[in-house]
Amino acid sequence: MLAAVQPPTPHDALVKAVFSDPEHAAGELRHLLDPAFADRVAWSSLHLVSGSYVDDSLRGRHTDLLFSARLLATEGERESAPVLLYLLFEHQSTDDPLMPFRLLLYVVRVWEKIVRETPSVRRLPAVLPIVLHHSERGWESPTTLHGILDLDASAIAIVGKHLPQLEMVLDDLSAQTDDGLRARAISALGRLCLFCLRHAREPEVLLEELRRWVELIREIQAAPGGSEALVLIWRYILVTNGQKAPEAVVARLLDVVGVGHSEEIMTAGEQLIERGKKDGEERIVLRQLRARFGQLPDAVVARIHAADSARLEVWADRVLTATTLEDVLGST
Repeated sequence: MLAAVQPPTPHDALVKAVFSDPEHAAGELRHLLDPAFADRVAWSSLHLVSGSYVDDSLRGRHTDLLFSARLLATEGERESAPVLLYLLFEHQSTDDPLMPFRLLLYVVRVWEKIVRETPSVRRLPAVLPIVLHHSERGWESPTTLHGILDLDASAIAIVGKHLPQLEMVLDDLSAQTDDGLRARAISALGRLCLFCLRHAREPEVLLEELRRWVELIREIQAAPGGSEALVLIWRYILVTNGQKAPEAVVARLLDVVGVGHSEEIMTAGEQLIERGKKDGEERIVLRQLRARFGQLPDAVVARIHAADSARLEVWADRVLTATTLEDVLGST
């Protein structure tokens, strides 16, 4: 039986909304890479490559972004082919002990896609695996593929060159400080996003510590598209404070960051209400379909999650008389 497709979490959605923009991704990636290598990357050429390589069953735990950039030529060498930077975000209560193995699978899938689309290729681009992580205890598992093999160190020293090897670049937000995040040479929105992710499990702390980020918030607001970017942040904070009444969280936000952000905060609240309404509509349609047709294919579940409210309403009506899934999900 196929594993159910997991809808994106608020954490995944924030990471994708912010770091799918090369302007924000470039600073974070440059911060994590070895400086000698980062200086060779033509960051102005960085761009997002479409597609995801995560297993459907893990989409509730992992979200990924693949970037491509050119390398600057060194003296005496021709310009290198593009390098791929694969950013995987994991927001779990514990780390994944098999993460190096999963990353190897994802890297191979990237190469498989390249070979499938360009059969004549004879050299593969380098793919650098990077993990953005936050858990309650921080990262405690191995970060290398050799580290998870059931083979002692002396044996690996002998045969290691014959075994696949991979060491991931790790950004463990659990081990960072707020001051350290605020000092990173990345965009203001990128820094605020990492701060929010770091405190996602402690919403009271997030709200209180937000007072220290007011100047940076003003910097974001003054930038082009700043108000829309802040709506993403306020919506995320509202979602992660889900145990409280939204009105109380809105009031607290206004107290912390000031009434100058009231329009953005209210917009975020309204969007959250609409998102909650759509989530309810999705659950109703999925329940109806499963009651009529049993286990649903992953592609059908994905279509339900991607549909707008108007389309969901049409499908909900069709379920009453349809005899097949195609009757329900046909053209609207």
